[in-house]
Amino acid sequence: MEDLNFWYPALLFPAIPLMMIVFGNRYSSLSKLIRDLHDRVLKEDEVRDKFTEQIELLTDRLFLVKSMQTLAGLAFIANLLTIFFRYIDVPSVAFSLFGVATILLSASILLFVIEIQKSSSALSKHISDLKK
Repeated sequence: MEDLNFWYPALLFPAIPLMMIVFGNRYSSLSKLIRDLHDRVLKEDEVRDKFTEQIELLTDRLFLVKSMQTLAGLAFIANLLTIFFRYIDVPSVAFSLFGVATILLSASILLFVIEIQKSSSALSKHISDLKK
């Protein structure tokens, strides 16, 4: 059974880069929204107050995406260190690092859920504007 413990980081290994890709895509779409809003605000000085709430929401979302990416990156490093320490036969450190990697990835996913909720809230506001 001890030989199987060498491979437990492999369970987490493919998930982390995939999550980082998803987070990167969210960052790209968020940056496009910010650029578009920036151009609109500069062109339409008289409606600048209208965009204040959107700017605050985008700022919050940008912070969440940055935090998600950072935590996922740290989880990836911790997972790689888990493999390394297991390879050099220091299982206690490897086991602890695997726990750290799991917690970091869980926190990253939790922030992802929060960011999705904020994104949905922003879309709901756009829909309510369209209904008016």
